[in-house]
Amino acid sequence: MAAPEERGAGGAAEEAFLTFYSEVKQIEKRDSVLTSKNQIDRLTRPGSSYFNLNPFEVLQMDPEATDEEIKKRFRQVFDFCI
Repeated sequence: MAAPEERGAGGAAEEAFLTFYSEVKQIEKRDSVLTSKNQIDRLTRPGSSYFNLNPFEVLQMDPEATDEEIKKRFRQVFDFCI
């Protein structure tokens, strides 16, 4: 690998990508030990943010919404994708 001063703009982008990729792999490794229930609880806990990919925030719904309300909202939001 070239020294930082020899890499230029392309090298900086590659370094940023490798840093990002390394962080993703660390998160995957950390989360791989979680059960399905643990994953769902992590994603849907109140106050979770974009980093946790909370589906209730994506649908802009209250976590206490009924299954029927969630299905209806999901269809409203994602119907255009089909």
